[in-house]
Amino acid sequence: MQDITGKVFALSSQIEVRDLPDGTRLLKQLARTEYLALSAAQQGILKLFDGRRTVEVILHKMLQQEHHPDIRGFYDLVLTAINRGFLIESGTEDATTFITKKIGRSQRVWNGLAAAVLITCLGAWSLTVAKWNPITELNGWFQVFLFIALGLSLSSAWAAAALDAFGRIAYQPRFRLDRLVPFFSVDTRDAFMGGRLCEVSVAAQSLAAPFLLAVFAWLTGSDTALLASALTAIVLGSPFGPTPAHTLLHALLRKEYELPRCADQFLNTKLLATLFNWKIKLQEERYFYGYCTYAILWLGITFRFANRLMAEHGRFVFQQLSHRRTGEQTSLSLVVYWLLAIVLIAIVVYLLWLVLRAGYRALAPSLFHAESKIRHSATASRPLDTELVTFLGETLLCGELTTEVRGELARAMQYVLVDEGTTVIRERDAGDSMFLVYRGKVEVLKEDESGRERPLANLARGDAFGEIALLDKVPRTSSVKAIEKTALLVLERADFERILVSHLGSAQIKTLIQVSAFLRRNPLFARWHPQALLQVSREFVLMECASGQTVIQEGQTNDSFYMVYDGEFAVKQHGKKLATLVPGDFCGEISLLRNIPATADVVAVEKARCLRLAKDSFLRLVSRDFLTGLTVESAVVTRSGERGRVA
Repeated sequence: MQDITGKVFALSSQIEVRDLPDGTRLLKQLARTEYLALSAAQQGILKLFDGRRTVEVILHKMLQQEHHPDIRGFYDLVLTAINRGFLIESGTEDATTFITKKIGRSQRVWNGLAAAVLITCLGAWSLTVAKWNPITELNGWFQVFLFIALGLSLSSAWAAAALDAFGRIAYQPRFRLDRLVPFFSVDTRDAFMGGRLCEVSVAAQSLAAPFLLAVFAWLTGSDTALLASALTAIVLGSPFGPTPAHTLLHALLRKEYELPRCADQFLNTKLLATLFNWKIKLQEERYFYGYCTYAILWLGITFRFANRLMAEHGRFVFQQLSHRRTGEQTSLSLVVYWLLAIVLIAIVVYLLWLVLRAGYRALAPSLFHAESKIRHSATASRPLDTELVTFLGETLLCGELTTEVRGELARAMQYVLVDEGTTVIRERDAGDSMFLVYRGKVEVLKEDESGRERPLANLARGDAFGEIALLDKVPRTSSVKAIEKTALLVLERADFERILVSHLGSAQIKTLIQVSAFLRRNPLFARWHPQALLQVSREFVLMECASGQTVIQEGQTNDSFYMVYDGEFAVKQHGKKLATLVPGDFCGEISLLRNIPATADVVAVEKARCLRLAKDSFLRLVSRDFLTGLTVESAVVTRSGERGRVA
């Protein structure tokens, strides 16, 4: 990680900005042609870099006086902004000037898009009705490669024209020689600043180029141009990778502007599992299911096309061999035949791999427990029981147990050493154990809609995890991986129920682990004494929220304070998204402290959980600790100044 300790940064003076209706701000670094999409909260962070304060001073100020940030997210944003040239060291540039460009909406834009749609339809029809003859001569294949180069070059040129119609720039126009054929290429990233219509127009016109070539081939009867147009259309229309087809699907179907192109991850990881579980609701289901439908259609069309060409070449080879004719044409057709066979086999293998992966995903929780390997790797070189008893007394979970009970607990626990990167527990597995971190660090990860694992928290010495599956008898709700060599204490289910549940009770354990430990890691409660933290944690209620559920409604009376435990919540005012709340963020304090109706809606973006605190308990909380009250009040002032960003 880049060392930014003690350094002072300011926003670059060469930035173009565009604000979208949903509150997202798009930035472009003009000198380096880098791009950044910022939420409202991220915009507030970058505004603090004024060239006078160091990074740590800014973070400290935010933790102390404003709505506390996600520290990981803070550093990720700052490092990204530095690496892309949006933040520069103080004194290396003049004052920041934001440049705003108007996005083109001329008749030329619509003419280009309409022409692309029409040509694509005509070209697709031409490829369907054309008669396919095998290319059996080396000269013919040379012409095919020339036409492919022409199709790819035409695709880039048409994309550049679409960018120009929007007043955007096509970067790095050059002839490329790094692929099988040389062709003219441009960088179309600037469509990012043009918005959805610009992205759609550029991708659609780029995709239309091979179909224009197909129309030409059909009119002229050129077999080589026809084959080249089909191959170019397959390449540009592939849903895999940064192709025009994926760009078009992403621009048309996504809801969130900042959503990465992650539907291929969903296809590979969660499609079949989601289809068989109709209760699962997805925020981006239009994008995911639209992409997957297109990907399967593309695979089917590619399979049918390859099978047709393979049949034609196989027929030609059979005729030649039956007449005892061998030569260049026969050898070339035989090579093409086997190449097409490889393509067909690859498609079948990929589809089979999808099915097998879905099967493994379904069976792994029952047959391949990640934690079973952990339990079987217990080491004999464990600390002395007296050391473990002392350690357990220092933890939030076991601090209230007697010395005798802690001794019994220490003897029942296994001592396990795991290497960096080891998966301790896996999401969806059946849980059989609870874990305590004795030394080292682990990271809690949860799958998002696309199947990517997102970090939720880091746990260190004294933190416990794995208790939810044991208490509620549900599958693991998240994965945990070691981020360095770590020593763990493992407690089996039977001993967990015999010792901990019998002495503390399941409700007390939930409060201690799920609420108290969570609050202890939050800057809002960082300096609280463990007993005071335990007392206030008993007043919080852990709420399960379905995707789309509203916890605070704009204009209505609010009687609770909320903290995000996991998942994400969107803050909307008059239907416009203003911010996203992530684990550790809080809301509801404005209406409670000022005794007014809620100033915004707070809605669960996905299935999530939050901690709810009643109004009376909240008022006691902010009056009990000076720093906590000051932090909450500072958030009220800040958010009110931002037009009620949070309810």
